[in-house]
Amino acid sequence: MNLTRFTRRLEECRKRWHRRTVGYVLEVARIVRAARKAAKDERRWGEWIRKETHMNRTTVYRYLRVSKFLKANVDSKHQLVSLSIAKIYALSRLEPELVQAFLRSGKAERMSDISFLRMARRHQKQSPPRVILPNLSKSLDSAFVRLEQSVRRWHHSEVPMPPDVQMKYQSKIQSIHRMLERIRRASAAAM
Repeated sequence: MNLTRFTRRLEECRKRWHRRTVGYVLEVARIVRAARKAAKDERRWGEWIRKETHMNRTTVYRYLRVSKFLKANVDSKHQLVSLSIAKIYALSRLEPELVQAFLRSGKAERMSDISFLRMARRHQKQSPPRVILPNLSKSLDSAFVRLEQSVRRWHHSEVPMPPDVQMKYQSKIQSIHRMLERIRRASAAAM
């Protein structure tokens, strides 16, 4: 099935609505959801998003999340109407009980977008990074950079390192070396 009719609908939506409004987000979510259903294949739908919509996939998923959030909170519509789209994005990531507490308190309306986003980020449930090679490598590289900087800073300082502290850090480095050796052996055995 051809998805160009959904691309045309998106273009009409962009002409009709300002992109920073809830109406625009809801209309795009409705179009994208219909295109997903028509595509009948997640890969084909993702390809359509990448090639035709000129939107980042993350943005598409954010719009879908906001749409779902607003449907779930229809009873709070009068409180949500006065909020900016940035606050609605932030609220859509929070637990429902917390959302209701924010809306009942009136805090969301009184705060600036930036203050509200900072506060919401503290309450947001953090998902752990995916355990994949790039994430693991990046994490290990940043740890080594921090370690090298700290050792270099101590080396150039006038503060002597007591022998017991030296032994403690050497022991930790040797422990890391042993772990890396176990990982190397396990990786070699897996291949």
